[in-house]
Amino acid sequence: MRAAAQLLIFVHGITTDFKIMEELAAMQSMKGTTTGHDLVTEVNACLDTLGLKWDKLAGVTTDGYPNQMGKNVGLLKRMQDKVTEIDPEQKLVFLHCIIHPEVLCKSVLKINHVVDVVAKIVNLIRARALNHRQIVVLLEENETEHCDIGYHTAVRWLSLGKMLKSVWELREEIQDFCVKKGNGIPQLSDADWIADLGFAVDVTALMNKLNVKLQCKGLFVHKM
Repeated sequence: MRAAAQLLIFVHGITTDFKIMEELAAMQSMKGTTTGHDLVTEVNACLDTLGLKWDKLAGVTTDGYPNQMGKNVGLLKRMQDKVTEIDPEQKLVFLHCIIHPEVLCKSVLKINHVVDVVAKIVNLIRARALNHRQIVVLLEENETEHCDIGYHTAVRWLSLGKMLKSVWELREEIQDFCVKKGNGIPQLSDADWIADLGFAVDVTALMNKLNVKLQCKGLFVHKM
């Protein structure tokens, strides 16, 4: 499962009584290539399984990857070709998922000087089993809200906000622990860096909240 790309296909439409519906139609594991041809083959199989017709398709929303957006062999081009075969006059409406550009906004925040130090702190604690066990015991003894410190991965970017928040709330305990280990973190005593950390915590928390809100069913932009 980890080595396979996952293709999620959602169906968004209007019922006969004019109610808007959205459902997860299929989740396909792409264990081989993920070209536009591969994707449209899976989409076609999904529509066949559900008994849906290509000429009923009005629009497609994607997250903007090249294998979807390619103007010659991308998924959208191939889907338009499918519809054109049935009705040469029908043009699909292509939309871009707004969650993806919202994620990209994070890259312009210029908080790497904060994230890099926090990642170093977390790796120092989590990379060695003894350190990890000792920090967990310390947090339990101090009866802190957090009982552990989680990793951050670039793929699961939502974890960044959680990691920053946990380090922010445990910064004093972490500094004491690192000093005892002979690996004091000078940034944790730097008022300017601490201020930047607090800013990063607030911004990523707002972005996480927005991201979750964007994924709600039946939500329209004008209601956000």
